[in-house]
This record gives sequence, structure tokens and C-alpha cells, in this order.
Amino acid sequence: MNENIEIKRNKKVAVIGAGPSGIVSAKTALECGFDVVLFEKNDNIGGVWSIGESGKAWDNMKTHISYVSMSYSDFIWEEENEKPFHPTKQQMFKYLYDYSKHFKVLEKTRLNTNVISISEVCENDQNQWLIKSNKIKEKSEIHEEIYDYVIICTGMFSKKRDIDIKDKLINKFNGKVWSSDEFKDPNAFIDKRVLVVGGFSSGIEISSAVAEKAKMVYLNCRDSVYIFKRRYPIDKENIPHVDYCFQKRSMIYESKKTIEEINKMTDSYFNLASENQRENNLFKYKKPENQSHYYIFSDTFFKCLELDKIKVVENTLIDCNGNEMIFKDSNGNIEIIDNVDDIITCVGYDIDLPFFDNEIKKKISMNLSVPHLPILLYKHTLSPHLDNMAFIGMYRTPVFSEMECQARFAIYGFAGISKLPTKEIMLEEIKNVEIIRERNEKHSRPQFALPNRVYFCDDLAKEIGALPDFNKLKENDSLFYNINWNLLFHPSFYRMIGPFSNSNSRNIILNDYNNYYIGKK
Repeated sequence: MNENIEIKRNKKVAVIGAGPSGIVSAKTALECGFDVVLFEKNDNIGGVWSIGESGKAWDNMKTHISYVSMSYSDFIWEEENEKPFHPTKQQMFKYLYDYSKHFKVLEKTRLNTNVISISEVCENDQNQWLIKSNKIKEKSEIHEEIYDYVIICTGMFSKKRDIDIKDKLINKFNGKVWSSDEFKDPNAFIDKRVLVVGGFSSGIEISSAVAEKAKMVYLNCRDSVYIFKRRYPIDKENIPHVDYCFQKRSMIYESKKTIEEINKMTDSYFNLASENQRENNLFKYKKPENQSHYYIFSDTFFKCLELDKIKVVENTLIDCNGNEMIFKDSNGNIEIIDNVDDIITCVGYDIDLPFFDNEIKKKISMNLSVPHLPILLYKHTLSPHLDNMAFIGMYRTPVFSEMECQARFAIYGFAGISKLPTKEIMLEEIKNVEIIRERNEKHSRPQFALPNRVYFCDDLAKEIGALPDFNKLKENDSLFYNINWNLLFHPSFYRMIGPFSNSNSRNIILNDYNNYYIGKK
């Protein structure tokens, strides 16, 4: 590398947010030789998976997808007799903590630090960023620093959505009203009658957890959603693991179907994976097959329905009176549920960028009414209007490989290791992203911002020279080609070649495939 690149790599990088996206961004920037500071407003790293009060996951929560999808490309899970196929909250935190410690990210982390503002400044004809921050608990003076690059990693779960259910109920209801992030332990609901408001991922999972202890759980759910178990026995319709069966490269690269055809094909598979939910009267799936389909995970929800531990209430909650909950259907008919002891609201989260002024928010087309795609960026990472800034994991809902590929793409570009696109190229692609966002009618709105995760990661990896040549792989190593083309999506595939490659990547992939995807099905 030439001298100019080395000079760039000595510059300062601020990473905002120490969840999974911030941790991998800080690690990548350190790897490239930057002077890094990782800002975190809470008292621990980990984001959603933090074991402190700030963590959004409850105590016995497990990941919906496997440890492979919840890992980075160059840091394997601790060797044990059996890896946790679906890690718990505590295991996820330990993995993130061990990763941060191993790559010296912890040394660069400022906990309990609030970023007050981030604003553009220009010094010596160079665009830089002024960050004002202070220590939260110490109520210290405002600290001002200049950074050459800023990476925003505050995530999709920064702020509880502004829906007034809790505020509307809290003064009329005689029991306790909980938010989903306050739920930690189902033992708090022993022998109680509990209403859970919101039927998406957290609502379904929290209902199932509470039902194991409560006298009765009422789930107020108006949306139609497919529900999968995390894993199925090999003799159960031969259904593969959900977290990678949608991510086969052969399916992605060879498909030339229209959106409606893809929706129909997806619906057929989802109905199979949900064990024929279209005919299940306990929680029947009702959306037309040609529309966008949503899915979530729960291993015990249908069992709780069968045992009458959960009752689904589809009508709209309009009011409450003491411990009496009042619902109304589309025809104006009233339904009343008596003797509710506690309410848990699961209304979702939005991004939160309070450190930006309105001008910067306008440059990234920030729009919270489109929850899956609240900002518009080139490859969901860069803005053509904000030099030397990147956004990692700021769409719904990225897994670790996506966030890592984003971080490497942006930071390698900042370091001069790879080339960043021109402003014109970025603007042209953002037009296509706008089309996705404009499909915002409820029936056509996709669950996730990305049409496909694997294609997105492959595209970013190709930009930084980290995507192996599939034709050569097929010719020289047909077994390994088959695994990575037809069967498995593994983050370590992006360490086979390119910057900071790992000679052990092939062995990591084969080990996980042989021992955990095949051997432990």
C-alpha cells in the first residue's frame, strides 16, 4: 500500500453504539489501523443481548436462528462438547464479550457515555465530524472531539415505538402494565391472568413463556403470521433448518421469478414449515398466497394453544375499566375480558438518531413510518450526501454476517484497502431502494428490507475482494462448492480470500456443516 493509504489509516474513527454492529465495526476499524473510540450510552456492551438492565432480551430467551448465523467470520464459538445451536441470552453476551476482549475492542469502549450531537465541520478542506458527549452517571461537562470518520451502529431497537397503548391504559388499569423490554422472568406472572398486546415476534414468544406460569394468557393479535419451530426432526417432512434454507445460493442466483411468483413459492414452503398453518383453526394463516408473508419462531406457542393456556383475541383493544378489558370488532361488536391482572405491551421499536439535526436526517431520508427501511442509503451503508460516515445494521433485520460485510465494505473503503463508489453510482442505486420503500401498503410491505441476505453479503464481499470464484471452486473442490452453493450460508466463507483472510476458514465451515448441521439434526 502506498504512503497516502497508511496516513489515512492513522486517522480517528468514532463508532456509536456497542451492540453487535458497533462491536464488529470497531474491530474492523482497529484491524485497519484506525484510532478508534466506541461510544455506548449503557453500562455494558451487547445491545439487545446485554445482560444489564438495558438489554432487550429476557432471561431465558434463545436466538431464533442458529449460532452460525449469530457469529462473526473469524471468531468461532468456544469449543465445547456441543455448541449451543440456539444460544441463550447469556451465551450471546459471552460470545460478544469474548470477541470484544480478543480483538481489544473493550479497551476502546466508553460506557455510560451519551452522544449529544454529531455535526459536520470542515478543517483544512477535509470533511470531519464534531462529536459532543458526556458521561451520563457523572453528569460531567460536555466533551468535544473531532473525528475523521463516524460509524452509526445504534440499531433498530433504540426506541420503543410511539404508540400510546401503555399510556392509555396505565391510569385506568388496576394492575401493572409492562413494556416488552421490562419482561425478564415469567415467574413474575405465576397464577395471574395476563393480556399480551401485540402478536409479532416478541408478543408470540413472551405469551408462550408467560403461559408456562400464568393462569391464563390472552394474546391480542390482529396480524396473520406464520410460526415456525426453531428445528424439526429429520423425519418430520425433511424440513431443513429455517435460518439457512432460505439462503441457498442456488435458489437465489438461478431464480427468475416475479415477486408474486416468489410470494406463492414462499407461502407454499412456509405452510409446510408451519405444519399446515393455513388449516390450523387455533391460529389460522389467512393472507392471500401472492402477498408478502411474515414468519416468526416459537417452539411452544401451538402447544400452549392446544392446552388452552393461551387464547387469541383478534379484536381491537379500545379501553379498560379497572381489570376489565374492552375490545371491538370490525362490525362494532364489543368483547369484554374480565379479571386481567397484568398487561404486557409488545408494540415494537424504531431507530433513534437524536444526535443528528434535521438537516442530516433529511439527507438520509429518515422516515419512521416505514419501519423495515427507515433511512435510504447505498447498500444500506453509505449516504452520497454525508462524506466519511457509514451506517451499519440500520434496517430490518440484519444478522451478524450482514453487519460484518457492511462494516468491512465501508471501513476498507475509508482505509483505502478497497474503492468506494462515486456519488453518482450511490444516487442511482438509492433510486432502486426507494422503490422497495414505496411498496409500503400493508399487504405488499416485506418483512425484511433485503430481498435476500446472501446476495447482499456476496455483493459486498465482491466489492472488497473477499468473494471466492464459484466456477473455480466447482472445478477444484466440488464437495466444498456444493456445501456453499446448495446447502449452507456461513460467514467464514468471506474469509477464504481477500483482506485479512483466514487460512482456517474452510475447516471452520466443514466442521460446522458435518458436526452440527448434519450430525446433530
